[in-house]
Amino acid sequence: MTEPTQKPKRNISKEQQIQLVRLIKKMLGMAKYTSEIKKAVQQKYGLSTRSVQRYITRARREMVKHTKFSIEDHVAEAYYFYRGILTDENSTQRDRLRARERIDKLLGLDSPTRTHKKELHLDLTPAQIQAMSDEELEKTYQLLCNEASTDSR
Repeated sequence: MTEPTQKPKRNISKEQQIQLVRLIKKMLGMAKYTSEIKKAVQQKYGLSTRSVQRYITRARREMVKHTKFSIEDHVAEAYYFYRGILTDENSTQRDRLRARERIDKLLGLDSPTRTHKKELHLDLTPAQIQAMSDEELEKTYQLLCNEASTDSR
């Protein structure tokens, strides 16, 4: 017989679930990152990442449910709050920068940057490059561009 590759499921009581959701709400209120919440809950309760994500979703839904506004209203309110920081003459440069970052995040403009997985190496010396004809130089350039574009996908 083969041994199971998954850990056995960890069930927590209803009381622990309520306590866990309260803990997550508190951590969300303290502006903790989701990754920090997941790590802390996994260590304390021994739950899987997926289970913790479900509890985080549940906590967020409960938080929204207890407010009078929709999510769209909250986003709009946050946007205008951060716009106020940007236009306030007394705001520090740091506060303005953070406000700009938060606005970008609210609007979904903070997409991850693309990085090359592999370095491009050109095994040519400067003298060899200078000695190339225009056609050879263009061909080498196109080859490097093609390599770079296929590596970044």
